[in-house]
Amino acid sequence: MLPELITIAHLYAQNDRTLEALVGDFTAADWAVTDAVGHDSRWLIGHLAATRLRLLGMVGLPPETTEWQGAFGRGTSPKDVSADLDPKALLHAFHEAHMALASHWDHITPEHLAKPLGRTLPDGTDTIGGAIRFLAWHEAYHLGQLGMMRRLVGKPGLA
Repeated sequence: MLPELITIAHLYAQNDRTLEALVGDFTAADWAVTDAVGHDSRWLIGHLAATRLRLLGMVGLPPETTEWQGAFGRGTSPKDVSADLDPKALLHAFHEAHMALASHWDHITPEHLAKPLGRTLPDGTDTIGGAIRFLAWHEAYHLGQLGMMRRLVGKPGLA
């Protein structure tokens, strides 16, 4: 594995474990609780899963697409998500994408990391390598939101 990917790979693995710890014990009622702006935990997990699936394509794996991904992009909200979409299916998609990503780190080259992303992300990066770094932060941001959602539903925090 490239030295610059070691810490990032660790962060993605930690995010995978943390997600399960945050919501693995959620009940159907817990998934329906919303924060002050109307987001619920199911939307947050769907957003993370959809982003992980797009990340697979960025690192050179066949991108995975699902019928539900569009409901979790920027500018969407829980009302855009089908009521019958099971949060456990979203968790499964996130974990499956993680396993694919984890098995691929050793195949990523410096040349691939330097490729243009085709757009500029909020942190100013515009390369594949920059996107990989930014999206690790992006996941941690949303995991923090899930930590708050966990407390909103009355469950103890993780730390």
